Amino acid sequence: MSDCFENVIVLENEYILDSGGHGQDPAHFDCLQTILDRKWDHAIILQNFDLVIKTPYQLSDLSELLNYTNIMGFEFGLSSRYNTKADWTPAGMKLFKNETGVPDKILHTRMRVRKSMNQVIISKVFVKSIFEKLNMHKIIKLFDDNDNYGVDEMLVQTLYENYLGLDGQMESNCTQNHNDILTRLTHWDFTGPNGFDKECHSKWKRHGVCILGVEYLNELFKSQMVTANKMLTTFDFGTIACMREMIKMNVTGETLDTVWLTSFPQFREMQMKTNGTYDRNTFDC
Repeated sequence: MSDCFENVIVLENEYILDSGGHGQDPAHFDCLQTILDRKWDHAIILQNFDLVIKTPYQLSDLSELLNYTNIMGFEFGLSSRYNTKADWTPAGMKLFKNETGVPDKILHTRMRVRKSMNQVIISKVFVKSIFEKLNMHKIIKLFDDNDNYGVDEMLVQTLYENYLGLDGQMESNCTQNHNDILTRLTHWDFTGPNGFDKECHSKWKRHGVCILGVEYLNELFKSQMVTANKMLTTFDFGTIACMREMIKMNVTGETLDTVWLTSFPQFREMQMKTNGTYDRNTFDC
C-alpha cells in the first residue's frame, strides 16, 4: 500500500499490541515522529474499531478553528494503571534533553498523572515541541508497563496537562475533570458481560461499549463528535458503508463553531493568548 499511495505510511518497526493498551504509546509516537516532516496541523490518534464520522472538509475547518489547541479530556490517572512509586519528576525521568533554563519548579515537581481516552486531537505545534525538547524513551517505558492494564490513556494527557513550557501546551494546569465531548462518540454500558445487551440499540456490546450498528446511524449523523467507537465489520458492516456514503455526500452532522468550542478550557486559553487577555492567575478552568 505504501508503495502505491503517498498518504499511506508503514512504520519500519512492528509493535506487539494487546487489549491492555501495551504497545500503543510507542507505536503512536513512532508514527507521529515519522510524519513530522509532512504538511499537517492536527493528528487524530485512533485505535481498532474507531470510525471517522466527519468529512475531510469538516476536519480541515475544525483544525483551522483549533489553531494550536489540543483536544482531550481531563481526569486523574487511576493508581492501578501506573507505577505510583516511580519518580515522576521531569528531573528524575531525565525528561528534558537540555535542562538549562528550565525552572526548578518544573524540573522537581512531581507530575500529576492524567488520563482520558486514547483518542485525542493533537496539534503539530505540540508534537514538534515534544520531540525537540523531551527524551521520550523513559516516560513511554514507565507508562507502557506490562504489570498494569489500561496503560494507553495517560501519556499524552500527562504531558499536556502538566506545564512543561512546551509550545502548544496548556499552561493553566486545570485539575478538575472535564469530559471530551468532541473526539469520540461512545455508548457505554458497564452492566453485565460481553455479548447480548438490551440497553444497547444494537443489542450487543464488547468491553462495556455498545457495538454501533445501523440502529445508531441517526445518532452518528447528528453527532458533533469526530469519531465513533465501536464498529465491528463482522457484526454490522452496514454502519461503515452508510457512513462512507454520508461522507461522500457531505451530509455528516453539524460543523463545529468557535462558540461551542469554548466549552474546552484549553481552547479558551488559546483564544485569550491570541488576543492578549490571558492571565494564568485568574483563568477559570
